[in-house]
Amino acid sequence: MKLQVFLMTAGVMALGLGAPAHAQERRVEVTPYLGIDQVVMAPLNGDGEVLTYTNVTAGATASIKTRRMEAVADVQYNHSFGWGDAATDQDVISGIISGQYGLASGLTLNAGALASRIRTDGFSGAATLNDSQTSQIYAGYAGPAYAASFGDIDVSASYRLGYARVEEDAGADFGGVGLFNESVSHSLAGSVGVAPGVWLPLGIVASAGYDREDADQLDQRFEDKWGRLDATLPVSPTVALAGGIGYENIKVSQRSPVLDSNGLPVVSNGRYVTDDSSPRQLIYEFDDIIWDAGVLWRPNRRTSLEARVGERYGGMTYSGSFVWQGRNSSVALVVFDGIDSFGRIITSNVAAVSGSSLDVVRNPFTGDFTGCAFSETGGGQCFNDALSGVTNANFRYRGVAAQYAARRGPWGMGVGVGYSQRKFLTPSGQGVLVRGSKDQNWYGTGSLTYVIDSQSSIDSAVYANYFDASGARLDVLNLGAFTSYNRLINRNLQASASLGIDSAKADELDALITAMGQIGLRYSF
Repeated sequence: MKLQVFLMTAGVMALGLGAPAHAQERRVEVTPYLGIDQVVMAPLNGDGEVLTYTNVTAGATASIKTRRMEAVADVQYNHSFGWGDAATDQDVISGIISGQYGLASGLTLNAGALASRIRTDGFSGAATLNDSQTSQIYAGYAGPAYAASFGDIDVSASYRLGYARVEEDAGADFGGVGLFNESVSHSLAGSVGVAPGVWLPLGIVASAGYDREDADQLDQRFEDKWGRLDATLPVSPTVALAGGIGYENIKVSQRSPVLDSNGLPVVSNGRYVTDDSSPRQLIYEFDDIIWDAGVLWRPNRRTSLEARVGERYGGMTYSGSFVWQGRNSSVALVVFDGIDSFGRIITSNVAAVSGSSLDVVRNPFTGDFTGCAFSETGGGQCFNDALSGVTNANFRYRGVAAQYAARRGPWGMGVGVGYSQRKFLTPSGQGVLVRGSKDQNWYGTGSLTYVIDSQSSIDSAVYANYFDASGARLDVLNLGAFTSYNRLINRNLQASASLGIDSAKADELDALITAMGQIGLRYSF
């Protein structure tokens, strides 16, 4: 996916159309807040009892845009006091931070972070709903990027340090390949090129990169070295043909797990126990020529389309993207195909967030965000898919994702949908998952806001996620919706009331349907 983003940028440059210049406005908005609310959850179907929580929250939202800096943040800490033995106390940290700072001409420092929760009871992709079997997830990245022109030659380079961690243990055999623990990743890439018509009718770009991830569990290591030469031939002012050829070497290796008396891996709290004395074994290798060809379309500065077909990973690959940026709305679609892991996906998702405007849709009953961060100025991202498959394995990762965000007068809207397939690269005969087995995930999130007047507004959201797990693991369908009414009491104090419903259905088990209500107060400083 990193290579795909680079190629799209190179193709746009080859057509002679750069990104629109940012307005030199200065805006700094930072709003810290404190809140308290009362939540009631009542089962409509399935086992359970009425649960009552008092939530105390502290958080902040920020939007900063200056000559050198552009940043956005929405972070929140929530402590739930449970009423009764069945409602347990919980601490939840959730939110997104993203920003870039101009160090010098052409040189920027980029950084971002994410905190969220997942289910660890086997209900992959389902809403957490103050369930005790949940885990905190943290991910972040930082690194410089450089882009400049030296005469006719364009040069770019970037480095990204990433980190991902799943905090708690699993309450079930999560994923059959072990629940992800933590990893550190490195991504280094660079390119040198010239635009079409400068030296030749073709635009030429030479690029190379190196990626590595070291995961804690089983001492797993991923390494990817690649280099390629790309050419772009404009056939009209807005259309160009593109193609490239190169070489790539990918290796995935790990140590063995401790085996029990039956020869099966020992799993402790959802994670494999590593046999530190075992030799490192190669579980996947790709070492071959790669190529692709396609078309680039850039009719104006707001619209771009790229579609490619090629050969990689020992077979045909298909990728592409479409981006449209309106005045107060945006559309983005991407078709992807790569070798990936949870750690690399979640840090790449965080790195995809950009801009100085972001609408993080939060669940009013848990404080956690529902999976997508929308932006009508572009730079939004959905995390639903990454958070649905938190396993320790590497996998062939293919799918499509799309996002739309808009603001029209008092109305605001965001829609995110997607599909993905994970084909696991596990050692033959090890674990519950069979090498080559596949997980599939379908997801969708929609939000709608309406400002009634200067003091009142309504927020609504719907979400759906279907996780089709391989092997004996649970297939899970999660559906839900909620709506909130917000009313300013004075300039700093806001009251809210929410109603919602959530359903989680796993295989042959009865659906767990929960009705929810909330009333609360928030004071903004």
